[in-house]
Amino acid sequence: MKIAIIGAGFGALAASFDLSQDQQNQIEVIDAQSVPGGMASGFENQAWDWSLEEHYHHVFTTDQAFKDFLTDLHLADQLFFKKVKSSTLYQGQIFQIDSPWSLLRFSKISLFSRLRTGLVLAFLKILPNGVLLENFQASHFLKQTMGQEAWQVIWEPLFQAKFARFKDQINMAWFWARVHPRSAQLGYVKGGFKRLAELIVQRLKKAGVHFEFATQVQQITADENQRLTLTLLKANHQPEKRSYDLVISTLTAPVFARLIDLPELKSNKLQGLGAMTMLLRLKNKLLKDGTYWLNVNEQNWPFVAVGEHDNYISSEHYKQESLVYLGRYLEASDPAYRKSVQELLDDYRPYLQQLSPTFNTDLKEALLFKTPFAQPLSFTQQSRFLPKFETSVANLYWVCMQHVYPFDRGINHAIKSARKLAQHVRMKTSVL
Repeated sequence: MKIAIIGAGFGALAASFDLSQDQQNQIEVIDAQSVPGGMASGFENQAWDWSLEEHYHHVFTTDQAFKDFLTDLHLADQLFFKKVKSSTLYQGQIFQIDSPWSLLRFSKISLFSRLRTGLVLAFLKILPNGVLLENFQASHFLKQTMGQEAWQVIWEPLFQAKFARFKDQINMAWFWARVHPRSAQLGYVKGGFKRLAELIVQRLKKAGVHFEFATQVQQITADENQRLTLTLLKANHQPEKRSYDLVISTLTAPVFARLIDLPELKSNKLQGLGAMTMLLRLKNKLLKDGTYWLNVNEQNWPFVAVGEHDNYISSEHYKQESLVYLGRYLEASDPAYRKSVQELLDDYRPYLQQLSPTFNTDLKEALLFKTPFAQPLSFTQQSRFLPKFETSVANLYWVCMQHVYPFDRGINHAIKSARKLAQHVRMKTSVL
């Protein structure tokens, strides 16, 4: 069977690995980017020993699908875990809030509010299935259970900065998915996720999988014999048409919809936000207290999170540079999304100087990475509107971050859902 997989993110790599176990399958993985890894990919710098992600990435100790996949590939030795420090910026001060004990020490809310917050978080950690909470709006649920004070200080600033006009529409299942799998230790891979994706590609090539990078899929069409044809375009080449017995798309709904007209891609329940990540290369640390992850709970700051990569992964791999991510989520139609790196840096600079007065002299370079769909939105009763693996076109399948609900993204969930799809395809095609 001739199979095309559109996209080369970790989900696509996992699906191609499983489908390649059937030796009669001829698998082609096609990606518009020049490197594998999808949103978890990155770039190299000749002065560095390791690659670096464009958008910050890590995994949790609970991410079993990711660990199992590496084991199947004989790459488990590439993964390691480290304990990190997570903090919150509030009223100009940085507070460590990453454990029950540090929460109890957070004096900006009353002891009663701290206890209520801790109890609710503990409940979410032990609740096995957060979809049970999808009928509740997270903002309402958190106000009622943790209290108004905890909502206003700890959670509302993050919801406002991340979701803006959707703040009060996000369901509680989404919040459960942010709390339940989280672990004190975070996982990273030797050489960075780009290097890992390249190692996986090498393994898959040996298994007979063919890869086409820097190749744009322009259109998908189906004929009366249920054969699917892709129109492909490489730079400086004429469009090429190729036919397949089966096609798997790993694209998000807005991108997939440009290739083929499917009714399931038009649902207004499949909305999402874009991500805009600025990476700062600095001579010295921005967060000097050892914080890796900083939630920004300040009003009107232009970014919602700060990730000091070298407070997690040693700067020895990056020629002693301090590498800082500034995270922001917004709609791709937002005027800020169209700003240049220099325009955004000018916006960010006064706030960065509050974090480090020497920021201006420490800055070596600022890089900007954007993706128009990085965060699916989870509304109440979202499970009723989830996309299916099988599309309305025969032999055309779909799996992407919009299938991993109540989670919203992540390498682990991409791999888990993609392997589930591959199993479904293998079972169905073996029957046929």
